[in-house]
Amino acid sequence: MTTITGFILAAGEGRRLRPLTLSRPKALVPLLGVPLLDLAVDQVRSLPLNALVVNAWHRADEVAAAVQRRMCDVSVPVYVSREKRLLDTGGGLREGVRLAPASDHILVHNVDVILDADLRELLQSHLATGAAATVVLVPTRGPLTVDMAPDGCIREFRRRPGQGGYTFAGVHLLQRRVLELLPEREVCSIIEAYEAALAAGMDIRGVPLAAASAWADLGTCRSYLQAHAEFAVREILHHRRLGEAQAEQRRRRAALRDTGVTCSGVVGLGADIFVSAGAHLHNVVVWDGACVRQPACFSEGVLPGGEIRLSPVTETRQPDPRVFASLGMDPARCERVDLAKRGSGRAYARLISGDRSWIWCVYSPERRENGAYAAHAEFLRGLGVRVPEIFLHLPDCGETVFADLGEVDLLQLQGGAQVDSLLQAAEQAARLHVLGGRVQQVDELPLQQPFDEALYRWECDYFREHMLGAVLQAPPQHWAAVEREVHALRDLLLAQPMVPVHRDLQSTNVMVHNGMTYLIDFQGLRLGCAAYDVASLIYDPYTCYPRPVRDRAWRHYTQCVRALDGQAMPEGVLQAAAIQRLLQALGAYGKLWLTDGLERYRQHILPGFTMLEAAAAESRRFPAFLSLARECRHLAGLRLGARD
Repeated sequence: MTTITGFILAAGEGRRLRPLTLSRPKALVPLLGVPLLDLAVDQVRSLPLNALVVNAWHRADEVAAAVQRRMCDVSVPVYVSREKRLLDTGGGLREGVRLAPASDHILVHNVDVILDADLRELLQSHLATGAAATVVLVPTRGPLTVDMAPDGCIREFRRRPGQGGYTFAGVHLLQRRVLELLPEREVCSIIEAYEAALAAGMDIRGVPLAAASAWADLGTCRSYLQAHAEFAVREILHHRRLGEAQAEQRRRRAALRDTGVTCSGVVGLGADIFVSAGAHLHNVVVWDGACVRQPACFSEGVLPGGEIRLSPVTETRQPDPRVFASLGMDPARCERVDLAKRGSGRAYARLISGDRSWIWCVYSPERRENGAYAAHAEFLRGLGVRVPEIFLHLPDCGETVFADLGEVDLLQLQGGAQVDSLLQAAEQAARLHVLGGRVQQVDELPLQQPFDEALYRWECDYFREHMLGAVLQAPPQHWAAVEREVHALRDLLLAQPMVPVHRDLQSTNVMVHNGMTYLIDFQGLRLGCAAYDVASLIYDPYTCYPRPVRDRAWRHYTQCVRALDGQAMPEGVLQAAAIQRLLQALGAYGKLWLTDGLERYRQHILPGFTMLEAAAAESRRFPAFLSLARECRHLAGLRLGARD
């Protein structure tokens, strides 16, 4: 009679899963509300086992307690192998099986692997061939380092990534005697035993995962969220507990929506949670017992259990301790350099540790769009738009850590380098507009209010209040003269296709790193007219490009749109969008200067009116706006000079 011992590898520290594993062991991180340990136990018990072993090292007491609570669900003896130090997969197996009764074979399941497959097929194949070991292989996904011959025999486990054809799934069945081939040293990998077996002429065979089956390796926070995306919607064929969890998630999500919470994308919900009405959850996993009392936007991350309340952004705010632990930094040896304040309810600092550096950002809960930044970054990256890589996002405290792209933006470049980078930025905008407009799920993103008549009117009122009124102190007739053209301008822009737009695509939001452009500050992403972005870029008051440069950038953008099989914009839309955008920008300069006390925005007012005049003159459709721009530019010169 064949005897099998099940073995769940659960000792790892889960460093790549930080910060999730800072507060609990990897084995107790939940997928669709169920701890990974429970899912692995349910999977291995589908085979006739004589015993089950779970090894533990990181937060071993919690793992052992969890195993004890679940023993009633398993009909065979269960043992916990506590390791004094981390022994790796081979050393852990060798140490742990000593606790269990003698068996012919060992079924091994990594705790951070999710596998919806029939393990009886693995057992049948293993016994039929008499292989020393039989491993589940994943085609087309993962690092693809395993090379397998056409007859199913594995030739090599550690080829260079992408050259092997298969990925080791982390689930395998081996004859117990294979452990004798492990090296004598205490810490070693099971792959070393397999390589020794191959060298001795033994068969190590692979069983490719069937197309209808599913696999995920939850090694990183990103793969953790992606696994929720995959297993929340796919048909579960073999994994009983996973199917039950999927159904329970649908019930929990419906109940949350009934309380006034918006759920979009993939949302994993724990038990006994509270989320305030008006909150928006997008691609978020909420752990058991979480209490979210703010109607904010939370995206692309995990909300741990307990009270969750974002704090205001202050000058004394320090990074959450999880930032240092997740990035492997010693807080005492980390240098912090605060960066210039931006007008977006966000504060930035450069964190420097040795020869490495990151940008740390803390954002205000009052600005809902800031909570969507991480979601927008994932969306843009999926379109092939270059954005800073996010290393860590803590939605429960409003902190993000992303790649340090240096301090050079498009504004700081000169001559040909600036023009080349401008053209790159125009190409990135084309990808956003054309490819983003084709994404079926774009309406599920936590986008900001789309450009509609109300938003265009608000931008005009913003200009009237903060620029015409507060800065220029102009009489009402200055605006009354352009009222008719305002309506014509809105109608023209509203008649254009609605696509995702950056909304603030100006030179200071285009970073240049190693000769490549990256878009930043895209938290205002929304649907609107593509010309608004292009106008923001090439009629930018910060740079005041001459007309030949503007024309070249516009032609390049149009060529990129056509190369992506997109539709070019009608004549005159660009200039109309430039007028609208410059009204908003000038209103912002006035507010940021006089209301928020950011003196540096004052210098951009006169260039802003210069660009407004250029856009109106080149349009030839808005003579009243041309007159307004000229009058305001003159008045601004007088007012700003008087203040000096």
